[in-house]
Amino acid sequence: MPVRDYKSDLLVRLADPDYAALYLKTALDETLKDGDKEAFLLAVKDVADAQAATVSIADQAEIVDELLPGKATVDGTPTVEMLLSVLDRVGLTMEFKSA
Repeated sequence: MPVRDYKSDLLVRLADPDYAALYLKTALDETLKDGDKEAFLLAVKDVADAQAATVSIADQAEIVDELLPGKATVDGTPTVEMLLSVLDRVGLTMEFKSA
């Protein structure tokens, strides 16, 4: 039986905007439950990596720059502006609804 590389498979699935949106929503829900901000930021990076093939080279460079440690942060914590900028570049938005 062939073995599939999880990360490569994930990035293929995340190229679908609907899947990427659900992935980020699930990651954010989990972060709100357990407080693991790093896991959510990894999910954002995964989506940005997956979408990199569909954006221009200039946007790819800006996305990578936004996600570098120490960039667009306050005391090492990424800012809302950084998150919104990355989401915008990969064609996603945030939506809120009551629980």
